[in-house]
Amino acid sequence: MKKKKFSLNSLLQNGKFLFVISILISLSIWVYMSIGSSNDTNVTISNIPIQIELPDSARENGLQVFSGGDQTASVTVTGNRAILGSINESDITVTAAANTINSSGNYMLAVSAAKTDPSSNFQITSAATPSSINVTIDYFRESSYQIQENVVYKVSDGYYAVTSLSSNSVVISGPQTEISKIDKVSAVSQIDGTLTDTVTTDAEIILYDKNNNRLSTDLFTMDLNTVKATVSVLPEKTVDVKPVFINKPSGLKITDDMISVEPSSILLAGPKEVLDNTASVNLEAIDFSLLKNESKTFSLGIDIPSDCKNISNTTTATVTLDLSGLSSKNFTVDKFTVNGLSADYNADVTQNSISVTIIGPKNELNSLTKSKITAVIDTSDSKGTTGSVQMPVSFKIEGTGSCWAYGTYKANLTITEK
Repeated sequence: MKKKKFSLNSLLQNGKFLFVISILISLSIWVYMSIGSSNDTNVTISNIPIQIELPDSARENGLQVFSGGDQTASVTVTGNRAILGSINESDITVTAAANTINSSGNYMLAVSAAKTDPSSNFQITSAATPSSINVTIDYFRESSYQIQENVVYKVSDGYYAVTSLSSNSVVISGPQTEISKIDKVSAVSQIDGTLTDTVTTDAEIILYDKNNNRLSTDLFTMDLNTVKATVSVLPEKTVDVKPVFINKPSGLKITDDMISVEPSSILLAGPKEVLDNTASVNLEAIDFSLLKNESKTFSLGIDIPSDCKNISNTTTATVTLDLSGLSSKNFTVDKFTVNGLSADYNADVTQNSISVTIIGPKNELNSLTKSKITAVIDTSDSKGTTGSVQMPVSFKIEGTGSCWAYGTYKANLTITEK
């Protein structure tokens, strides 16, 4: 009788055998886990935020933590393996002792750790790492500063450049001690090459102390870190400075020996199409009705085209007008005319004559008579006024083109409705 040979394959196909084996394996795993979980083990918990709690009195006085408040710590905890597997940084509270602080400064604070829930089934078995931290505590301050332009560039000959910033001020906040060190705020950039056209670049905002040392911005909050700097490049042109006159007799010639203008020319920068049509710039007008036969000096503003810039940086010119070679003569004028009166009104001049001083060349004054002078009363500003009024007077002089009336005059008249 032959013995049956042992067959592993047959055994693995036996259901009863496999059932027994699976129970034995499960039992072994349960025993192993039960034994392992009953033993305590150590785990290091990291990245625990360090809480800095200032005293209420310090916070009420405006003290804040400006640096060192975002640090983390690690601790070692001991406990059941199964329990430690679910512990994270929120289960541990790490604090830095700041309960005695009541003024600004840099402080070294001791760090300690405790269970967030005192009843938690684990123990903290090591001191917190780090054991101390350095923090900056100060009063909060916010200020606005003007930004000074500091863009370095080079322009070609015959061109002028001016820099403008997209913002002229910046708001900076941070610890009062550091804010008080700010003496100057600059927008700094450098443009390479030689410029002939307008360019725009980003300029970094840099802070300086009173010794022109650059300040760190690590503790500051700024509403701007850069600004757009536009360098406008414009061609240049030298133009004459010309005096302008009102109430000047059309026949009076102002010769070079009668007038001087200083400066007689200025340097302008502006769009090419504007400069091409600009040969000179005018001064504020000189009113001949206020001039006598004497030498007089004026300081007059220079009128610059709106699109241009006065590179000479001279906003006024000095004009000396010498009329001392002329003469003056008084006349009593009795001929009046009224201008500017509405057709709905009548005007009656209520004075018989008016005395006027006439300035001009001596030979023309000698041949001038009162019959050639008419007092012209201007009623254009009466605006419906009636009754006895005074209105401004100008003078029409016939037979001469070089004489004028000196001074301001008014005449009496009565205005009535028709």
